[in-house]
Amino acid sequence: MDVGLVLLDTGRRVLAINPAAVRMLGNRGGGPPNGPPNDLVGASLHDLHPPSHRAKVELLLAAANDPAAPASACSMMVALPDRVLVLKASALTPGGGAPVSGAPVTALVLMETTRLANAAPPSPSADPVEPLVKLPVEKGQGLVLLDPADAVYLQADGHYTKVHTAEGSFLCALPLSELGARLDPRSFVRTHRGYIVNLRHARAVERRDGRAVFIMAAPGAPRVPVSRARAEALKKRLAL
Repeated sequence: MDVGLVLLDTGRRVLAINPAAVRMLGNRGGGPPNGPPNDLVGASLHDLHPPSHRAKVELLLAAANDPAAPASACSMMVALPDRVLVLKASALTPGGGAPVSGAPVTALVLMETTRLANAAPPSPSADPVEPLVKLPVEKGQGLVLLDPADAVYLQADGHYTKVHTAEGSFLCALPLSELGARLDPRSFVRTHRGYIVNLRHARAVERRDGRAVFIMAAPGAPRVPVSRARAEALKKRLAL
């Protein structure tokens, strides 16, 4: 299993990161996933999360530096569109060769798991997924409850989701995978591992460089990609 490792200083800034962690977290500068990690080294961990979620990160790091904290308080699971990241925080006792001599260092260990193709299906007795009547999104320092019908398309943003509407984009704390399971499947379809489209706002389908894109009815006519793996199912869905 590939293991990602990130070292943080007392100011919650990244001291060092290994290539596996870069691949799991991605480069902030938009470079290739396996590219140099220079854009993450020196970054504040809090800057990688929206303000409303920084308290959760701080609790995790505080527990890692508390010898009496249970192991569960130092760990968390992050749901992404096609995988789950398991994160463990641990305080390190610095020695003479520590990146910052004499200063405590916190290590974040990341491992990713994928859902197995032959995994057992959910039990029939399991609670049904609760459909979403409203989309909770952040606006300013509070939350706004959007009507799902106003969402033009949804885009994965790490383990959060950007909700694009005709009035602008908003951040939702729910992962794209959960939104895909809870939104009305008659209107919302997954076109790509990182996108869900509201078909009620789809204006046209266009082919670019051998691949299909949805042209959405919103300012700027945004284009949403369709992956080759999902193209055939979408053709049948739209009778194309």
